[in-house]
Parts: sequence; C-alpha cells; structure tokens
Amino acid sequence: MKNKIPVGLRKIIEEVYKENQNLFILEFNENSIAKFRDSDLESDFFFEIKNINLENVHKNITYTIEYKPYNEETLAPRTVAVQLSNFKQFFSKWTSLLIESNEVSPLFNDNFTQTYFDEIEPQFDILEDDAEYKPFTIIQQKRIVEFLNKAEEVFNMQKDNIDAKRAIELIENTKSKTTILTKKEVVKNIRKIIARGFKVGLKIGEKLLIEFTHEVVKKLVMTGGL
Repeated sequence: MKNKIPVGLRKIIEEVYKENQNLFILEFNENSIAKFRDSDLESDFFFEIKNINLENVHKNITYTIEYKPYNEETLAPRTVAVQLSNFKQFFSKWTSLLIESNEVSPLFNDNFTQTYFDEIEPQFDILEDDAEYKPFTIIQQKRIVEFLNKAEEVFNMQKDNIDAKRAIELIENTKSKTTILTKKEVVKNIRKIIARGFKVGLKIGEKLLIEFTHEVVKKLVMTGGL
C-alpha cells in the first residue's frame, strides 16, 4: 500500500515514525490517502490525509489533511490544506500532542488499573522479532477472538460496573481491529482488558488471566505465535 502515498509524504511520515514507533497505526481506506490513529484503542485521535489537490498542478500541489486534536486547547478536529514543505510541521505537532496525551497523569489516570496492568506484564512478553510490525496469523486471530468473546461474557455479568463497561468497549474495539493490529498491540489490549478484570474483582481477573496464559497462549504457540 506504500505506493498509495506520494514519495515526498512517505519520507516525512517514515522519518517521524522512526522517532515515535508504536505511537500510531496506519490504515488505508477508500475515502482517503492514508489515516493514522492513536495506537491506544480507547482514544479517537487521528491524522488523515484526505486527498491531493491538483487544481493548480503548475503551482504548488496541496494536501487536504484532517486531524484531532487540533491543539492543546481543544479536542476538536481541524481540516486544512497544506503544502509538502509544511506537512511535517503539522504531522509532528499532532504526534507531539499524542505523546503528551499518553503520558501518565496522577490525577486523571486510573491508578488501580495501571497497577494491575504493570503487575501482570511479565506474563505477556512476546519474544518474536516481528511482533512490532506483523499481525497474528488468521488461525491465531480466531483463537484470540474466541478468548475475547469469553471475556465479554464474563464482563456482561457485571455490566452495571463502569470498569466492566469500559472493558467491553475495548473488547469490541479489539475484535473489530485484530486484522490490522500488530501482535504486540493485540497482546497489550488483552493485558488492559485483564487488568480491568482485576479491578472489577479478584476472581474475574484471575479467571481471565489463567484462561489467557494457560489456554490461549498454548494454542497460539501451537499455531506459530508468542
């Protein structure tokens, strides 16, 4: 799909990406040239190259971009036409806002879920060299979706709990994007889901952790993963 992006833009994007790997995910669709979204599935931040404006091809070609957040003062999106010479300025600014928004905040972050998330980290190590840029195989994705469906059933029994609701949202988001997420991103989301399970209840967290580490990981290893 790299041929869908002009070389000049691709060089800038690759340069920024090398400095901020795992910060965003690249998607392609019929309605735009390329779309980058926050790798955190609980975020709706994005940067989209909507089209190339060729009306004045003998002058300066411009690119229509839309991105969210607009700046530090608002979460609203903005649409603007930019030239190649100042594209990096807009793209780098957006990535900077992404980095700032993902920083841990003692006031706004969920410290309980974060504590569980950190504690179970050793059980989610991926040793494969391609984990940061390749997806799981189709068979592996089926195994993961099976686990996510079971996890959703568990949380549905606690659906009045706010953390259970957030876990269900993340489960649904992960299931819908498993085919375009890297192995590392999928496992990170599962780790988040299980961490929320521990916040809902010890038995729920343990149930999900055992199911994933003892059953799902075993199946993934048998089909060439983790």
